[in-house]
Amino acid sequence: MRDFVWRAADVAPLKQAGLRARRMKAALFVALVAHVSAQAFLLAALPALGRRLGFADVETGAILSGSALLLIVGAPFWGYLSERIGRRPVILLALAGAAAGPLAFSVVVSARLADALTAAGALALFLSARMLQALFVGGLAPSAQAYMADVTAPRERMGGMGLIGAAFGLGAIGGASLAWRVGGHDPALAFRLAAAFVAVGFVLVLLFAPEPHLRRAARPALRPLLARIWPFVAITLLAFAAYGVAQQAMALQLQDAFGFTIEQSIEKAGVLLMAIASAMVLVQGVIFRARPRRPERLLLAGAIVGALAMGLCVLARSFHEILATLILFGVALGLTIPANLAALSLRAGAPAQGAAAGLNMMGQGLGLAIGPLAGAALHRASPLAPFTAAAALLACAAALAALAMRGGARETG
Repeated sequence: MRDFVWRAADVAPLKQAGLRARRMKAALFVALVAHVSAQAFLLAALPALGRRLGFADVETGAILSGSALLLIVGAPFWGYLSERIGRRPVILLALAGAAAGPLAFSVVVSARLADALTAAGALALFLSARMLQALFVGGLAPSAQAYMADVTAPRERMGGMGLIGAAFGLGAIGGASLAWRVGGHDPALAFRLAAAFVAVGFVLVLLFAPEPHLRRAARPALRPLLARIWPFVAITLLAFAAYGVAQQAMALQLQDAFGFTIEQSIEKAGVLLMAIASAMVLVQGVIFRARPRRPERLLLAGAIVGALAMGLCVLARSFHEILATLILFGVALGLTIPANLAALSLRAGAPAQGAAAGLNMMGQGLGLAIGPLAGAALHRASPLAPFTAAAALLACAAALAALAMRGGARETG
């Protein structure tokens, strides 16, 4: 009887700790879904919406690429700051910026569509709002990635990073749905809805995601850290550049190759992004349950499948053929994103999670800066050139994944 009482006393704190950890992860998950939804709507709607507002295609690409450059500058700072002051303050500050951005976009879009602003004035205001938003939002991904690493054991790291990948996929579905159902006829309302969703995520993190109680180590040395994680940062750069190239070209091709109107292009782009994201979420659900111990293998498979999907896009001649190839691309992203995050986190080690996440965000920012501008420029040369370029980028990512897998085998051997 006494043994039973002691066992019950031991189990109760474990159950409470498990419930608290689940609440923390759930709050962070919802916040990430909300943020990605807002970003996905902007990426899906802006290429066509930019034309409606009077922006040139290259100017629209510059809005997305210029803000991504700020991620390159700010991400390492935010990652290191999260090591000093904690993950939670940085996450909350980033979410505040993520909510303020869509509100500002809605004001600019409403004023321009009501002819209260010139195209040049709307471009200047939209670009300024996007840049300010990017300064703050750059802290979310590295801090969230480090937070997840803090609250998961190494053997559960793949599942934890799979949760971040699933948030990316579900957020992309939410943003695409917003573009499909609302963005075509009322983009200002869609931006306001996106801002409200992010505000909900802010409140959930504030209430249910306390700071992990970990002793902060001294600031890690940059050179040894880079030597361990550089292949994964490079893969992030290549994968997001390919994604940006394909997404920008896809939205423009819906108008130029298939003859859709601006409103139809926004809606169809939303459908395509929903298909990509749905495939991502399904694949990541399988990964989350399986919890594989060698993420490098999944990373290699995802990069190869992604290169194949982009190669097939070159051959697509109808909307439904593009839809099929992009579903395959979603499968590739569902493998690549969580596997790359897990491999990077495990190679970085416990004392350097925030710094490693910041450096990885640098790669993501550079990829997103290159992608939209390159996609718009390549589309002007040939509608097929962007997909060829995306396939080549993902082939390079596959080569790096193979290199990383060999390096990991030597370390464990």
